This record gives sequence, structure tokens and C-alpha cells, in this order.
Amino acid sequence: MRAVAYQADGTLAVVEKPDPVAGRGQAVVAVERCGICGSDIHLRRSGMLGPGAVMGHEFAGTVVSAGEGEGVDDGRGLVGQRVAVLPFRRCGACPRCLEGRTALCVEGMAHGLGLGGLDGAFAEYVTVSSRSCHPVPPGMTADQGALVEPYAVALHGVRRSRVEPGSVVGVIGAGPIGLMTIAALRAAGVEAIVVAERSDTRAELAVALGASAVAADAHQLSSAIGDDLDVVFECAGVPETPQIALELVRPGGQVVLVGVTNPDEPLTMVSFLWIIKEVDIAGSFAYDDVDYADAVIAVAGGAVDPALVVSEVRPLEDADASFDELLEPGGPIKLLLAP
Repeated sequence: MRAVAYQADGTLAVVEKPDPVAGRGQAVVAVERCGICGSDIHLRRSGMLGPGAVMGHEFAGTVVSAGEGEGVDDGRGLVGQRVAVLPFRRCGACPRCLEGRTALCVEGMAHGLGLGGLDGAFAEYVTVSSRSCHPVPPGMTADQGALVEPYAVALHGVRRSRVEPGSVVGVIGAGPIGLMTIAALRAAGVEAIVVAERSDTRAELAVALGASAVAADAHQLSSAIGDDLDVVFECAGVPETPQIALELVRPGGQVVLVGVTNPDEPLTMVSFLWIIKEVDIAGSFAYDDVDYADAVIAVAGGAVDPALVVSEVRPLEDADASFDELLEPGGPIKLLLAP
């Protein structure tokens, strides 16, 4: 099969790899679409990938084969089904899994697809855990299927927050996760949403997805909407913006950190301001299993329009150039690869 592999010089190239075979509790998925995530871009630049590693974790496709199940769970019943795939295999037995916080399962992280260990979905086929396969509703498009994972990230962030329908909410950054956060907030009944975004194109998309106001400068969020901010979501993934969020949120409010910075980048936040304002800061990592399952239903139901978010669908051969374009100012919003 063809796959996009990381090279020793830091580039990405299409290579031939053996077709995967499903083992016990596994399924092989023929990938229809796989999105390029911001975390893929960070990972590529981090030096943490070994030559030959295949990234890609925002994907959907069709199950073409499956091994024996685990206990009464026989994954072979999935063959032929179109699925969105949760790219982590949770253990189901650790304290975090038992309390429902499956995003924090240590084994799940160790078995994440496309993170440098197990090969991901920038390929024609990928081996996955059969219990991570979520059959999609009839009529759900491949583009929608690839947006389930980033929508689940946003949905988890909203659920980690204290937002209510009457909350005044700020969102810093209208990249893919910021746009998904706007969509998830609107689905939760929040109407007062102000977004900080310098790009005119992304600002227009934010309004199309439900933002009620936009500011080019994050420091102007409150004035742009004319009210105090109850909750601020940091979705830009740069070290400077959490401090801005801390400055902007009202006393007693909440900051939710959704954006992912480079692994070696520290955040600088003034503790005095944090303390005297009694601001609660919540980290939001990936999503719990229930978030992903709910995201399948939400995206299939039209919570986010792929025509607004997906800039282009490209072949595997364009992966290297696509990564570079996504780093350019005014570059594409979301690019999907189609094996």
C-alpha cells in the first residue's frame, strides 16, 4: 500500500508499505479521508518522529477486514461498514477509564495512532482497534467523517467548561479547533460568542459558524462584544495567548486551554493576576469516548458544514507541500488527504 512517511531530513514522502493485517481485536480500514491536524504539524517539527513514521489521526473509511474479537466482541461484524475511528485504544480498566475520563487513559496514549508509535491514516489502509470503530449514519460524507475527531476535541473542551446558554464567551483563534469550538458552543445553546482572529477569511468563517462578534486583536474581545467574558477558550496554541485570556476573563471566570503548543514550549502566566481574580483554568485534552460518539451524531446532523471548514481535498503526494502551506499566513483552513 501507499503511505506518507516521515523522512530523516524532516520531509514527508509517499512510500510503499506492506498491506496491514488485522490481529485479534483489530480491524483494517480503507481510508477515505484523513485531516492534517495542528498537532501533526507540531509533531513533524518536534524531532520526536522516527524515519518511516506515518502520521494521521482524523479519519474515516470502510472496514475491509477484521480479526477475532475480544470475548463476545467480534470485530468481524464491522466488515463492510463505513466508520469514523477514535484513534486511541482505551484500556477500560484503569482508574481514569473507570471514572469515565477515558481521555486520560495512559494506555490509550501509548496506543495512539499516528503519534510516532503505531502508524496512522496518511495511508491507503490502517490497522485500528475494532472497538474504536464508530459506524457512521447513512449519508454521512467522507469529509464529515474526517471532521468528527476535531469536533470531538472542541466538544470535550466545551464540556470541560462552565458555559451555559446565557454565558458570554470568548474564543482566541479561528483555526480549525477554534471554528469547531464555535460550532460546539452554538450546539450547546450559547449565543454570545466573540472571536479573536487576524485573518479576514477566518473571521468570516467564524461569523458563518455562529460567532456574534469578531476582533482582530485578542485584547479587544470584551469591547468587541460589549460585555464581560465569563469563559475564554484558548484555541490558538501559542504560548502568549493564555496570559491574554487570563487578563480578559472576568473575575471568577474560567479559561479553557484547548490549543496545543509545541511540546517544549512553556506558558508564562502571571500568578498574581490569576490569584486575585480567582480564575479557574481548565486544561482540555482530546476527548472521552462519549464525546467522540456524540461527535459522530452531531457532525452527521450538520453541527459543522465541511464546505466552510475544509479548504481542499488532496492526494497523498501533496502531503509535504500541504504541511508547509498550513504554516503560511493566510494559508488553508483545513486540508484533507484522500488516498
